[in-house]
Amino acid sequence: MKKLLVLGLISTMLLSFTACGNKDKADAGSTEGKTLTVGIWGGNDAEAAALDKVVSDFEEKTGATVELKTYTDINTQLQADFIGKTAPDVFYVDGSMFPFYASLGVLEELDKEEMGTDKYYENLLAAFTAEDDKVYAIPKDVSTLAMYVNTDLLAEVGMTVKDIPGSLEEMVDFLPELQKKLDDKFGAGQVTAMTYNQDLARNLHLFERNGGSVVDENENSTLSSADTLKNIEFMMDLVATDAYKTPAELGLGWNGEVFGTGKAVIMEEGNWVYGNLVQNYPEINFEVIDMPSYLGEKSSMSFTVGYAIYNGSENKELAKEWIKYATGEGMATWCSGAGVLPSSAEIAEVMDVESDPVWKVHLDQVEYAVPWQKGTTISIVNSAYQNFIPSVVKGERTLQDAMEASDKQANDEIANSK
Repeated sequence: MKKLLVLGLISTMLLSFTACGNKDKADAGSTEGKTLTVGIWGGNDAEAAALDKVVSDFEEKTGATVELKTYTDINTQLQADFIGKTAPDVFYVDGSMFPFYASLGVLEELDKEEMGTDKYYENLLAAFTAEDDKVYAIPKDVSTLAMYVNTDLLAEVGMTVKDIPGSLEEMVDFLPELQKKLDDKFGAGQVTAMTYNQDLARNLHLFERNGGSVVDENENSTLSSADTLKNIEFMMDLVATDAYKTPAELGLGWNGEVFGTGKAVIMEEGNWVYGNLVQNYPEINFEVIDMPSYLGEKSSMSFTVGYAIYNGSENKELAKEWIKYATGEGMATWCSGAGVLPSSAEIAEVMDVESDPVWKVHLDQVEYAVPWQKGTTISIVNSAYQNFIPSVVKGERTLQDAMEASDKQANDEIANSK
């Protein structure tokens, strides 16, 4: 389990993919000598190296030159570029921000047949599809949440991964049982049963069950609505076990650090943590399992980023060729280097993702995971939620009062932004 999947690309794989369906090849004669600007945000060294490789391969293939424009705050700076009409030809669009960018009218519609949209996972493509069924971006990758389990800590208290229940409802009884064993073995407060995040980006798939919704049809916050509140109350039941804690409560920065330092047995985290654990915490033995079900249904969260074309670009045809390449043949290079999952089943097969048990769990959840996206106001609603939910955990407010305060703060800000 501790061996990082080596997703090396070999010529036979690329030839296989090319034969399978990547028939859209750029005409080097029409792209020779042209320059394309690609807007991105900064990443780690591995991501930078992977993108540089995609760029160099594309330049060799097309004879074009790619200039990367790296943003430190893409959602603010890109808006300024739209106003100044200096936006890059093609740029990253986070799935959560797509509804907002679509509302600005700055994205070029993409022809579904030309871009081969049927090759991508349906719910990921839907994250970049407007209400009129027009596609404005192509997903370049995806990550999902899964449950990581420290097998050594479980063994220390006489348990195995098989003892972990498959539903969150069962977790309400299981977590305190596990916590007692951990306290008896290591001392009170030394190791927590499970770590979590107070973030709608992690909890949306739970809060919107059985009629719940964090926003209404006008995109106003509805965290205190009865159906939504019922689901948040369930999460508070988990918190009440005193075996379900945030990294901040444990004095650490994020789940990966908590888990990597052996301070938690279980965490819900994205596949981006995999390489970090292997490289920085090689002594931690772990297994990865599906996210637990809730109200009888399995689900997870997915996080996807797409490539979109600025509708004011003078290089739209070259931009399309970039997207075809970066989300086609080049996607394998990008995903294998950056540690993310491909947004296409074809590329997943080329990369043999399912041969690694960790990646397989994350990949299997792609088709039913809920993309992190909810209208144009979700970032405002999430900020308000994060401001007030800690007061509930600390016992300073009732949940009803805190969520009503969250709604008021969010809706005041939404009203002022119109």
